[in-house]
Amino acid sequence: MNRIVSSLLTAGLLIGMGLTVPAFAQTDASKSPSPSASKEKKTVAIPFAGKLSAIDKTAMSITLEGKTKKRTILIAPETKIMKAGKPATLEDAVVGEEVGGQVIKNGGGLEEAVSLRLGPKPEAEPRSKRRAKEEASPKEK
Repeated sequence: MNRIVSSLLTAGLLIGMGLTVPAFAQTDASKSPSPSASKEKKTVAIPFAGKLSAIDKTAMSITLEGKTKKRTILIAPETKIMKAGKPATLEDAVVGEEVGGQVIKNGGGLEEAVSLRLGPKPEAEPRSKRRAKEEASPKEK
């Protein structure tokens, strides 16, 4: 008798603490989705840089020549393409030029460009020149 009371008390304490006891565990997994299933995967943009070795305008892709291997990146219609700090298209790309940007992995495991910079990275203005420009131009309110 003491054993039964002890078991019931232990089960009650475990349930009270939020732990489940196998005898009381839910058997239908469809009733309670797991926390990981309800969360969507976040896509993280990964930076890339290299030398442009091929352009395939039909397949909308570029190939980069790396130190150890070649890398093919798909260009989507949403890809933001810039050259010399101005909007550009894939038509403006030249084999042999430096490129960079950010990619994400698409559903098929291929890399898709989110952004693509053609040519060398534009140099940033020194902070002192930017401040002088800001002070010289009237601010709109």
